Amino acid sequence: MTRRIKLILGAALLVLPVMWTTSFAAEKPISLKWAGTVADTAIDVNGDGFFADVIYAQAKGPFGAKSIGVFSEFVLTGLCDNNEDVLYLSVWYSKPVITFANGDQLWGNVTGGWMCMNIKTGEFTGEAEGLYEGGTGRFADATGSFFVPFGGNNLTISKLGVGFGAIHGELTGTVVLP
Repeated sequence: MTRRIKLILGAALLVLPVMWTTSFAAEKPISLKWAGTVADTAIDVNGDGFFADVIYAQAKGPFGAKSIGVFSEFVLTGLCDNNEDVLYLSVWYSKPVITFANGDQLWGNVTGGWMCMNIKTGEFTGEAEGLYEGGTGRFADATGSFFVPFGGNNLTISKLGVGFGAIHGELTGTVVLP
């Protein structure tokens, strides 16, 4: 073997492990449409008198997405458009879990967001953004980011003072698979 071939083989052996490991990590776009129900719980995580809510929704999107569940608590931070009937709520805590057809799950952490809710009609809209923080199966060490505009109608807030209703949205972003 000539010296030149040995150098080329040596360089290849040094570079191939790096190429091999990076070839498996892939940033993939993710976009889910979802719709379902939202309901108050009896849990007040931060002690402010407002209860956390739970969302359970059917989802459709890549990787065989089937459902999304979210546990969230919002805090009252003002009024939307200076309208005393429309509350401006900021996300205080929120954790989504996306479940796929094969049982794998992708876990998230909402890092910011808001919602405007009309306490007379129950209509609400909002946005949230966050980061993926692992999961199970193929998402065990996944990372990435997401953005979610959402809306719906709280069917019981005006008459009962508690939340239950319809919610829908679209999650977009990227997921990085190891």
